[in-house]
Amino acid sequence: MSIQYAGGTNVNATFTGAVKNDILTNVESNLITAGWSLVQGNVPTAVTMTIASPCVVSWTAHGLIDGTRIVFSTTGALPTGVTAGTVYFVKSPLSNTFNLATTSGGTALNTSGSQSGTHTAAPELLMQSASTPWSVATRIRFRDGGSGSTCITFSIENSNSSLAGANNTTNGGYLLPAASKVFRVVANKYQAFIFSAATTAARSFVAFGTPYLPTFLQGAITECGWLGCNATNDTDGATRVSFRTNLQHTTSTNTNDGNFQTIVNTNLLDVGSSSNLTAVLSLLFPSGPARGFPGAQTGFHWHDTSALMQEPLLMWPTSSTGVEALIRGQLWDGALVMDTFAGDTTTTFDSHNWWAITDADSGEKGTLFVVVP
Repeated sequence: MSIQYAGGTNVNATFTGAVKNDILTNVESNLITAGWSLVQGNVPTAVTMTIASPCVVSWTAHGLIDGTRIVFSTTGALPTGVTAGTVYFVKSPLSNTFNLATTSGGTALNTSGSQSGTHTAAPELLMQSASTPWSVATRIRFRDGGSGSTCITFSIENSNSSLAGANNTTNGGYLLPAASKVFRVVANKYQAFIFSAATTAARSFVAFGTPYLPTFLQGAITECGWLGCNATNDTDGATRVSFRTNLQHTTSTNTNDGNFQTIVNTNLLDVGSSSNLTAVLSLLFPSGPARGFPGAQTGFHWHDTSALMQEPLLMWPTSSTGVEALIRGQLWDGALVMDTFAGDTTTTFDSHNWWAITDADSGEKGTLFVVVP
């Protein structure tokens, strides 16, 4: 097999995600450490706002663009016209100020009454992976959906945001904050896995990235990105199929799979809250023995009983109507080991340290390992 190493900085870090802002702040900082760049947005920051027509929000060097979603909180009372936890949109941004609207491109919002306390603004964040040597990059958008959501929601976009997966309570990937809940970020400059230690925790696994492309696909694929999670919506209490628990899909309808989004060239596939999936994001498994062998002869171990290893090849179709899933590329810093390991097992081989993303997938007897520092 041929492992494709990303080079650069590998991140393996934990943080406590007690509230949504914890997730926003820590995911951003860890992706930046891994080599991702900030396209727009900022960490939650204290701001001031006027009681005026229209309201003016002051935030020094905010870097937000027109139409950015933003949510406010306060230690006291916001002006009348602005409600804590409600999604607003940045309008007419200048270097240090902007107005607000209730819809993207809508009329500037007016405020009245009085205000008190310290106000905090939490915008959505848009980050971009490093560009591969063949000039392919993927963007990831993540944000607080406001009072109607429980999670931080993730979605993918292509390198200029002309293709964008939906980011709402039914489409995208979800991380649910909770008191004392610890998340781990395993990332390099092209991909990231974010998950809790409890492998079966709902709304606790999101992964995304830009895959490695073999030479014969470089140039044929000009945009390529993927995102998967273990939930079907913002309030889903079940643990859905994802790379954290299952690498393959055992039913013809795949009704238990989490949401996913993929981009290849001009095609965007955005599957959310589906009750009858005929298309999934998955890894390619070895075919096993020739047809006619007894079922117990899986052929996934060598003579010395060491497990077969192969490239973690990503595959997905271009629609959810049952068309063939094509191999689009390969995970960076990854190896697919054809045996069952507990999630978060660590090991060392090929002069690198490795982390088991998949937890005890006995049904398919495979584990995804990725490089950590």
